[in-house]
Amino acid sequence: MMKCGPRLDDPRGDALRRIDVVHLHAILMLAAVALIWIFVVIVVTVTWLQRRGRLGRSDRQVPFGAYGPVVAGAFSGGAAAVHLTVIGEHALRTGAGPALNAGAFLCSVGASSAHFATVDASVVGFLPLGILSIATVGLQGVLAIPRAWRNGILAAAGLVVSLLSIGISIVPRLTGVPDTRGSVAVTTVAYSDVLAIVLEVALIAVVVLLISGRPRRLVDRLQVTVADAWVGTALGIAAVVVFTVVAVFAGHAAH
Repeated sequence: MMKCGPRLDDPRGDALRRIDVVHLHAILMLAAVALIWIFVVIVVTVTWLQRRGRLGRSDRQVPFGAYGPVVAGAFSGGAAAVHLTVIGEHALRTGAGPALNAGAFLCSVGASSAHFATVDASVVGFLPLGILSIATVGLQGVLAIPRAWRNGILAAAGLVVSLLSIGISIVPRLTGVPDTRGSVAVTTVAYSDVLAIVLEVALIAVVVLLISGRPRRLVDRLQVTVADAWVGTALGIAAVVVFTVVAVFAGHAAH
């Protein structure tokens, strides 16, 4: 049987997971500091552009429908990138043996935060989830284009894709991941999986507002000045980029 790391119940695995958690917390703290500095740069830049008249009249109001699709595209692209990180992590671990076990790889992707070295009856049920996960990543990548969210039909399709992706992530947690021989829990993958769910939930909230235009009071409040629209959109994109990079970097740092 091909081994890929410490088992879930191995004391060595507990020690490694504790080290991963410490590294991950340190990286997240640095990311938060970086995001604060990026926010400062965004505000200074937008203020400079506004004072020079590059953004138009300062009192001009921008509806949510104008900048919301850009935010939705960023969330979709971020979720796709994070899912690719998870898939890449499982691919590296599956390929640690003499040959790539495609079935174990797909089961690992379907099980989200756990990796399996071999396929047996206890994990084969995650195979369809793995296939669906890979399919949704491609669709989320296409939906990173803001123009897609300006079309009502495509926006509705994107909403379905996001709901499907969340369902795929939640199912392993509801059914439980079996403790099989040669299995290993991956802390960084667990973080990436949670981050992807957060991005998808935020995306769903944005898309519901774009499609339904309700609650009307909230949509009206989201009609802001042009400067606030630029700052909010840029900060949202920056947050997605920063924490997506954290997911990628944390995964490499764990090896």
